[in-house]
Amino acid sequence: MSTAYFYLTDEGGQLARRLAASHPGDLYNKENFKAALREAFHKYDYLVCIMATGIVVRILAPLLVHKTSDPGVVVMDQKGRFAISLLSGHLGGANDLAREMAALSGGEAVITTATDVAGELSFDTFAKNHHMAIENIQELKHISGALLAGKPVRVITDRHYAELTASANTAAGTAAHSSGDSNTAEKMKILTVQEAKEHLSKYTADHTKGAGTPNEDPAGEESLPTVVIDEGFTFPSAPPFPVLYLRPRTICAGIGCKRHMDAASIEEALLTILKKEGISPLALKCISTIPLKADEPGILTTAEHLHVPVMIISTADIEALDIATLGIQTSNFVAEQTGVLSVSTASAYLASGRGRILRDKVKFKGITVALCQVEGE
Repeated sequence: MSTAYFYLTDEGGQLARRLAASHPGDLYNKENFKAALREAFHKYDYLVCIMATGIVVRILAPLLVHKTSDPGVVVMDQKGRFAISLLSGHLGGANDLAREMAALSGGEAVITTATDVAGELSFDTFAKNHHMAIENIQELKHISGALLAGKPVRVITDRHYAELTASANTAAGTAAHSSGDSNTAEKMKILTVQEAKEHLSKYTADHTKGAGTPNEDPAGEESLPTVVIDEGFTFPSAPPFPVLYLRPRTICAGIGCKRHMDAASIEEALLTILKKEGISPLALKCISTIPLKADEPGILTTAEHLHVPVMIISTADIEALDIATLGIQTSNFVAEQTGVLSVSTASAYLASGRGRILRDKVKFKGITVALCQVEGE
C-alpha cells in the first residue's frame, strides 16, 4: 500500500519524516503542493496531509468519486496532536491509518464513522480485511443502521464464525466512546447456507399454502436485515428485507486456450462455468495458466476485465504433481503442445494452494476452464 505525506511548514515536515520512518511513504512539501496533491489522489492508496482540514477539503472535493475507489485520507496538525480520518475511513483504510499515525505521533485519532464510535462491526471493513468483494454496497447502510438501532441482523455463512466474532469484539473494544453494551456478536443470528435454503423453502411453502403474503412477517424472523457471506448463494428473488452480499475471493480459475483466442470467448466460457457451479464472478481470486500462455492477450484481457490477477504456474510444478492420484483429466495432445498433461485444472489446483477441485476441465471450442477453491479462507 503506497502512502504520500504532504506538509506546508518546517514543523510539519519534521513530523512527516518521523512518521515516514515507521510507515514509509513519499514526502511532498509546499512547492506546487495543490497540483501534487491532486495528482497523488489518483496515484496513492493513502494520503497524510499535515495542514488545516479546510485546505484539504477544498483541494480534493472536486476529485471525489466513491468510497469504494477513493484513497484513504488522514489530516493531521503539525504537532501531531490529532489524526483525523477524513475520507474513506473503512474501505480506504483511513480509520486504521489515523489510529496508526496517532500512535506514532503520540496524539489522538479522530474517528467519526458511526459504527466505529458505537462499537459495532462494520461489514465493509470486515470484507476488506478478509479479502471479500462487496456485491451491492448500497445495502450496507441498512445493515449498519439496524445494528446502530440495537436490532439483530441475520448472517448466512458456512464459515467465518470465529472471524465474525473476533471482529465484532475488536470493534466493541476499540470504540472510543462506546457505552460498553454494544456488541455486534450478540446481535448476529447466524445460519449456514443449507439452513438458509431450508428456511427459505419452508417460508415459500407456508405462503404458497396461504399462511401469509411475502410481505408479512408473522414470526418476526424473515424480515431481518441479512448479510450473506458466500461465494455464490443468492436469494432466488428479491426478498422483502435488505440483503448485503459479501463474496469471499477463494476461487482460482485455470484457463488453457489455443493461440490468439479472443477474450470475449474466453470470458464467456469462464462465466458459463461459474454460473453452472453457482459461483459469483466476484468470488474469483485469480486466473491461472502456464508460462506458454503468459502473454496470451485473451487471457490477460479477461483477467483485467474481471479485476483479478493472472498467476503463472511453472511447468516444473505441474510436472511434479501426482496427476493419477488427483484423478484429473489429461491429454497427450496437450502434452505435445505444452509439455504438461494438464493446463487448466493443474494450474488452478496449484494456484489455489492445492485446494479443492470444484470443476475439472471443461472443454469449449479452443478453450478449457477449471475451477479450484482455496481452503481455509
